[in-house]
Amino acid sequence: MHRHVVLFNLNEDADAEEIIGRMKKLASLPTVDALMLEENVVPAGATSPYKWLLIGDFADQDARNDYEKHDTHVDIIHNVFLPNVKDFIMSDVNK
Repeated sequence: MHRHVVLFNLNEDADAEEIIGRMKKLASLPTVDALMLEENVVPAGATSPYKWLLIGDFADQDARNDYEKHDTHVDIIHNVFLPNVKDFIMSDVNK
């Protein structure tokens, strides 16, 4: 299994409901085994600086690579995520 984790904050003027709704469409991509995209329940602060959490599970690294290249993913990253995100971090692991 391959797990992809992204923690992020939206820009102040971003429409969170619309952006998160559009990003949740990533769950329907063919190589995604599971996708969770939710608001962090821990209040933002020094030890928890990110408001949003995305976790995507894939069968393996090849499935994750196919996800990265999928037209829907590319569109959402370039036209929804990057223009509306203030900051983010990512981490991927193979299990």
